[in-house]
Amino acid sequence: MKKYKKIYSLFIFLISLRLISQVGINTTTPNAKAALHVMSKNNNTGVLFPLLTTAQRDAIGASATEDGLIIYNTDQKCYNYYNAGNTVWISLCGNGQKAVYTTDCTSVKIYGTYTQGTPLNSNNYVSLPVTVTTGGSYNILAKAPNGYYFEKSGVFPGAGTYVINLNGVGTPVTGPQTDTLSFSYDGITDTACTSKTINVLGSQVSYGISCSGSSVSGTYNSPVQLDYNTNTVSIPLSNVNTAGTVSITTSTSNGVSFTTTENITTSSTSFTLHGVGTPAAAGIYSYSFTTNGANPQVCTFNVTFGTTVGSFANPANRCLEIFNAGKTTDGYYWVKDASSNPYKTYCDMSNGGWTLIKSLSERQILVVEQTQSESWSTQVARNAVTTQTGIFNEYAFSLPAAAVSNIGNNTSTSKEYRFSIKEKGQTGTTLSDVESSTVAPVNDNWSKNNYLNTIVTDGNLATGNYTTYGNTTTGKLFGFDFGKPVTGVTLYKLNGVDFQLNIPGLYSQASFFTGIFGGNGYASNNTPANNLTYTYPGGQTYTFNKYYVNDLFGLYMNNESQLNHHIGTCSNSTDDYGGASFCNNGWANWRPHNFNLKSGNYEGRIIQYWIK
Repeated sequence: MKKYKKIYSLFIFLISLRLISQVGINTTTPNAKAALHVMSKNNNTGVLFPLLTTAQRDAIGASATEDGLIIYNTDQKCYNYYNAGNTVWISLCGNGQKAVYTTDCTSVKIYGTYTQGTPLNSNNYVSLPVTVTTGGSYNILAKAPNGYYFEKSGVFPGAGTYVINLNGVGTPVTGPQTDTLSFSYDGITDTACTSKTINVLGSQVSYGISCSGSSVSGTYNSPVQLDYNTNTVSIPLSNVNTAGTVSITTSTSNGVSFTTTENITTSSTSFTLHGVGTPAAAGIYSYSFTTNGANPQVCTFNVTFGTTVGSFANPANRCLEIFNAGKTTDGYYWVKDASSNPYKTYCDMSNGGWTLIKSLSERQILVVEQTQSESWSTQVARNAVTTQTGIFNEYAFSLPAAAVSNIGNNTSTSKEYRFSIKEKGQTGTTLSDVESSTVAPVNDNWSKNNYLNTIVTDGNLATGNYTTYGNTTTGKLFGFDFGKPVTGVTLYKLNGVDFQLNIPGLYSQASFFTGIFGGNGYASNNTPANNLTYTYPGGQTYTFNKYYVNDLFGLYMNNESQLNHHIGTCSNSTDDYGGASFCNNGWANWRPHNFNLKSGNYEGRIIQYWIK
């Protein structure tokens, strides 16, 4: 009997092992390899695991003994299991858990050109910054309602800031039009980022223009950068057969071009080109373009540029700078000293941009001041104009030495200077009368026949004394060619004939003299063969002897003889144009010529000094 009890007990034990190794719910035949086999009784139910939030899941405090524990994460909408080896909960959705991140809509950038019927390529993409707080998988989609979109999927390895490029896919169906992008992140639509748009070009716009009706708007000055919205050119449309996008960029000239990308319809009457760039100079410049689309046309229009260089607000270093900026009209402009203080002066643009640094009438020199101390580097200011309402006085004017120094220091290695004598002076008393009546050197006959241009390579008259010979000079004296064409200790020439002796020549020394330093007898002997006769514009002829060619374009008053009618004339002279007399015996023996009557006195001719 005991034997049978043992057999029965063994049978019950084996049955128990069978029940423990497979558990079946709603099935009598659980899978042999399943510890738990659940069947839906009516094929309409499932298994529901514990539903926990991320916080509740983390509160479990899973450790090595819970390796493989499964829950359903209601925050992530996904199953999680605990991986004890990495001590981390892992999502069963996609490539691990979804990343937690934010994007910056304001920094989204769109790249590439979009044209109706043209498939997107690698140049078409959307770039956006992403800030990740929890690594994981992501899917970002930017969709346009026009047959194309941008997408990128991947995995953020961890927290940080990333820039994601969404690749373009598809082909724009309609154009021209503006498409608004809709962004979604892992299937969730971003309702705030709705301002990013793409301009889709039409496949083949067709239009005509009336180029002759082009209209330029805005102010154009060098060196002021153009404003995209105000510096524009309106181009009239003669017809629009097919709506689309006008895409034009003109030629570049003077540092400037004009451009547009603009949609037009069959009712459009014009399109607008927008100026970009910074004008390099003043002047009139041409711009050309060819229209896009089915019926290309060539159009050219002109734009006139001014310049602020040489204005009161933007004074130049010297007139040559203004000339090079494109202002080539003789007249009054503003220059500056090294501290940028503005001074009005006259610019001789017709002769290439000379800056007037001093202008003195014969009366100012011979009667009012009676001084020969005219060194440029130490000269004092005379009637310097420093305000916009100041009136220029060409009978008694000189820039301060600081301005002269700045002009001289802004010239090239070779310094250029000019001396001239002018006969026609300004008239009137008001600002407008004085400036409008000022005669340019190119329009003054005496100035064209009595001047000297000099190039200096071994000094600077504007900044210090000069007594050496590294210079050349060319000009005219009473209409005859005069100068020293070869640098060094070489002879001056008058009317093509060498002086018989070398003279000190170009000279500038403080408290002494500035001009051509000479002396009686250097040019020739006093014989009739050395007489020269010049003709005045009125037809009168006058004769002088070369023997008396002494100091020129400056006065050295020391009771010595000076050439008559060069600067002033002798007090015993009976005319204002010529004659054989010469002057000596100091200041009392001189008078100004009877030109330019002002306030009862003749100012005479005007001696002017220039720097280039």
